[in-house]
Amino acid sequence: MPADIEIDVCTGISDAITDYLLKAQDFTPGEYYGSFWSEKAYHGPLLDYHAGGAHHHRGCGSAALALWLTGRKNDDSKMMHRAELAFDWLAARQHERGGWFEIQNNEKPSDWEETGLDEISTIATSFVIHGLGSALLNGLPPKKSYKDCLLKAGLWFLSIECPAGSGIFPHHERSPYDTLNANLHSVESLVLIATVLRDVYKQNVNLFQQGAKRGLTHTMTLQWENGCMPYRAGHGVTINYTSLVLWCLLNADEVIPARFKEASEAFWPDAGKIRLAISRACEFLRNCVNPDGSMKWEEYETSSAKYNMWTYFITMNVLLRVGGDENIRTAKQLLNFIESKITASGLPPMRDRGEEITECAFMQADILLFLLPVGRQRPNKE
Repeated sequence: MPADIEIDVCTGISDAITDYLLKAQDFTPGEYYGSFWSEKAYHGPLLDYHAGGAHHHRGCGSAALALWLTGRKNDDSKMMHRAELAFDWLAARQHERGGWFEIQNNEKPSDWEETGLDEISTIATSFVIHGLGSALLNGLPPKKSYKDCLLKAGLWFLSIECPAGSGIFPHHERSPYDTLNANLHSVESLVLIATVLRDVYKQNVNLFQQGAKRGLTHTMTLQWENGCMPYRAGHGVTINYTSLVLWCLLNADEVIPARFKEASEAFWPDAGKIRLAISRACEFLRNCVNPDGSMKWEEYETSSAKYNMWTYFITMNVLLRVGGDENIRTAKQLLNFIESKITASGLPPMRDRGEEITECAFMQADILLFLLPVGRQRPNKE
């Protein structure tokens, strides 16, 4: 990260979110032991922070990884143990088909297609795999239960690719749309699963790597001339999901072994094509930011993520990781705007306007992950 980025600001926000997540972790005996309670929850179709809270699988994946990385960095065995308990909860909650439900308000699983049937979520499953896989690559004890989770999840991802071999991974089971962030979440998950199985568990499953290659190859063809990664193929200009697609791509590209990248596109698309897609996405994102660091929401956002502070943090993350003077300059503008919105609690609000809402654990956990590459080491408070 650039030396002159406001590291103290990022560290302060990270510490506040970490303290909040430690308080939100649920140790009530029973079904949710080890998970995280989100007092506020914002989901379609209700889109109402006051419609009832829940314990989210995706939020637990992000929170557990953040606590594991922070605890390991600070040699905090208690924090690491709490993270491990959260991963154990996720292992116990995996559906027999291999994924996880998107939990909405009041612990209710999603039913986007209104079939009344179980509906596993690509997005929720991917955030779980991001957390578990990344933690295993950073020293989480390699239990058999975790290996079983990864293998089942990888096979589930391949089972939903539709049409088979197309590189299209739906947002959730039975979804009829080509949704770019679902494709790239799947790409990252398949790469991570293949990498962890190979490097940690010494099991080589190349079919996952091939699925990831198909997903990325397909999705890069859907990028617009202006660099936007639309929400769905052909329509839906979006800042939020361009940043999310880019985040997943960077995550995947960082764990791919160099020998795979150099294998004449046998395992991964051409590096030059990937660099071009990343550069165009960054150019689009820079154009979406006003000089004061606020987003040009009305011009460039059509999704329900409009006005979300989550978008500021993930956009800052990807621009800093890609680097270059223009990207860093825009990231600093975003951070200045973020700093102006931090609440008295030290937590960021969920939106850049309107009612102050902070107690949304799954969004705060993601934000913490976006900040961890920027902040300094957290002092052990014990």
